[in-house]
Amino acid sequence: MKENAPLMACISSSPVLEEAFAWLCKRRAAYSPHNDVWELRKNWDCEKPRVQADLLAGEYCFEPLRELRINGEIIELWSSGDALVLKAVSIVLTEYLKPRLSGRCFHIAANGGAKGAVREAMAALLPEHHVMKSDVRGYYAGIDHMVLMDLLERHMPDKALLRLLWDWLRRTVCFGENYRDVTRGISLGCPLSPLMGALYLLPLDKAMENSGCFYARFMDDWLILAPSRWKLRRAVKTVRQVLEVLNVEIHPDKTFIGRAHHGFDFLGYALSPGVLKPASRTVEKCAERISRLYEQGADNIRVGRYIQRWNRWVTAGGFRLNTVDHNSFLAARGFALGIS
Repeated sequence: MKENAPLMACISSSPVLEEAFAWLCKRRAAYSPHNDVWELRKNWDCEKPRVQADLLAGEYCFEPLRELRINGEIIELWSSGDALVLKAVSIVLTEYLKPRLSGRCFHIAANGGAKGAVREAMAALLPEHHVMKSDVRGYYAGIDHMVLMDLLERHMPDKALLRLLWDWLRRTVCFGENYRDVTRGISLGCPLSPLMGALYLLPLDKAMENSGCFYARFMDDWLILAPSRWKLRRAVKTVRQVLEVLNVEIHPDKTFIGRAHHGFDFLGYALSPGVLKPASRTVEKCAERISRLYEQGADNIRVGRYIQRWNRWVTAGGFRLNTVDHNSFLAARGFALGIS
């Protein structure tokens, strides 16, 4: 991105749109032949100038999202053209906003990811620490549009881009013949949403950086390690005050406040001083997935490959942990390997 170039000019540039187009083609390569991605790919040479012109003129408008309900899950699907534009916006804004975001927000690219957050927490964790681990209730669905726009206006001078982002937030969703306007929350599965999720809790990041406590955040999951009870109490009070201003709530069922030696779960792991292992719920989810695979008729080879992938995930980042053993799991469930 060119220094001091208008953000909308960067978003509508050919290199950025081509990068977004390549991402879209890869992301939707297995979509139905009836999906609009194929029409966009066929006519890309004609569509790209139109998209560029609309973006530069401030006239680009998002289409209503389609709501899909599959196996009890609700999925909001952007049109292919809109998904491409949102990816282009995320490419430019990630580079633009990253210096303004906190290094303690680990889900931002190059900040270490979930494994980096867990690794740093284990390195800092001491038996005498007091702990707060929590997250936001219904984070994506609970984001206040006005609060987010206020945060964006503080960091971005491009009025045309702010108008486009407001249009993205105040989206219309259709299910069959029914249309509804969304007035709160951001879209799941959108390439821009993780970045907006990082920005929204930036006031919390800044407050914790000055707290004298260890702090790490991955999306809306955060961990605070305090050297004393009174410092933790002050940090908890600050968290509640910041979240009140942001108009979101702490999730009461996912909050742990206590001593480090009691142990706690964070990002799929169980942490206590000197001990790291997969959280009980993480192992339970693995077992549930294995059970579903067998119910669907999967053979031992397919199940074994899943277990290998799970073990690779849980030990990624250099963690040396006890992992799931295929034969032990089968024996516990009464299955036979069928190997002579």
